[in-house]
Amino acid sequence: MTNPNQRSLKTQIYHIIKKRLLDQIYQDGQILTERKLSEELNVSRTPVREAMQRLQKEGWVQYVRNKGIIVKSMDASDLIHIFQIRTALEILAVKLACSRINSDQLQLLRLSLIQQAGKKEGTMPDYQKFILYDTEFHNIIIDAAGNMMLRSIIDEIRDKIKRTGINSLYSRKSRIAEAVTEHTAIVDALEIKDIDSACQAMEKHLDICYTSAYGYIVRPEIQKQHSAEKGDIHG
Repeated sequence: MTNPNQRSLKTQIYHIIKKRLLDQIYQDGQILTERKLSEELNVSRTPVREAMQRLQKEGWVQYVRNKGIIVKSMDASDLIHIFQIRTALEILAVKLACSRINSDQLQLLRLSLIQQAGKKEGTMPDYQKFILYDTEFHNIIIDAAGNMMLRSIIDEIRDKIKRTGINSLYSRKSRIAEAVTEHTAIVDALEIKDIDSACQAMEKHLDICYTSAYGYIVRPEIQKQHSAEKGDIHG
């Protein structure tokens, strides 16, 4: 029988390594070894091995013969597949939410729109704050759908998207304004319980997100441009 403490440690190591992947501490194509990871995390190799096996199943790393464990990169094809799934699931979420959303949730969505559009005090650049508000906005709709399986699946998909670094696209302030307009159309449709309009607005929003993301992935000059803009914001 597995010791509960061993299970807990394995889970902790999994989340630590996954966060480092999301934060791009471990770069695409980087070789990771169980020995080095166990030394970094001050644990035995067993929980590291189990965590890496789980991450491999989820598509974060891959085992390559004669090389070891390599951080898996995401190409344009991966992005297409991820956005196909995300779009289908979030359209389902907004469809379900349309008949179930309550006044409190609608009020939270309206507040989120104000937060997205406004400039709040704080140390984070505007685009980083927007990403937090954007995630919260979509989560309110998913929660209103009343299907928690959707939340867990979509969270995993969004993690994959975050790994690409495309969230830096929101460093372009005009994209924030565009996204707020797209979000507003979704809320307007939810308020009057217009399922068709809500689904169309969500699909349009995610199509635009995908188009921007695809350009970021396949055109290195776009990545350089947004990296420069991020530097300007931080400066």
